[in-house]
Amino acid sequence: MLLRTEIGLDAAGIDTLIRHGAQDPQLAEHIQALREAGLITLGVVATDDEGKVLGYQAFSPIQVNGEDVNWVVISAAVIDPQHSSTSLAKDLLFEGLDSLNEFGYRAVVGYQALRWLEDQGFQPASGLSLESLGEQEVVIYPLEEQDAAQHQAVLTLPSVDLTELTNH
Repeated sequence: MLLRTEIGLDAAGIDTLIRHGAQDPQLAEHIQALREAGLITLGVVATDDEGKVLGYQAFSPIQVNGEDVNWVVISAAVIDPQHSSTSLAKDLLFEGLDSLNEFGYRAVVGYQALRWLEDQGFQPASGLSLESLGEQEVVIYPLEEQDAAQHQAVLTLPSVDLTELTNH
């Protein structure tokens, strides 16, 4: 199995994984819209020896109090159901965190699978709230900004219009 940054040729395999493996066409449409809008900061894939996408982790820019401060949010995390019992999700997450750290990103925010993310080292961030989701709890993984969990801020997720996709 190979873990690497996604390339353009992976798009079809990622779409297939999300639509069929995870059975989530709405997430597939969302990821496609983020990609078309240039709002995927980093995508990491796990592929088998034949190049089939077995896992995908995507990160998108997130604004803090309306400003870009080099923080990202986990925008997708999908594992092929046949590989869900392996450590693949953790491997993809940490491959992404390592790459984001190397690229100078300051923090990574998560708002789904919170307990699992906390088990991976994410910290609760009670002072952070998501603009569009209200009281949704968030966790944060500080990269360069070690006090990120102490911030008091409103986070704005990347916004895309799903009605304007070029491929349906």
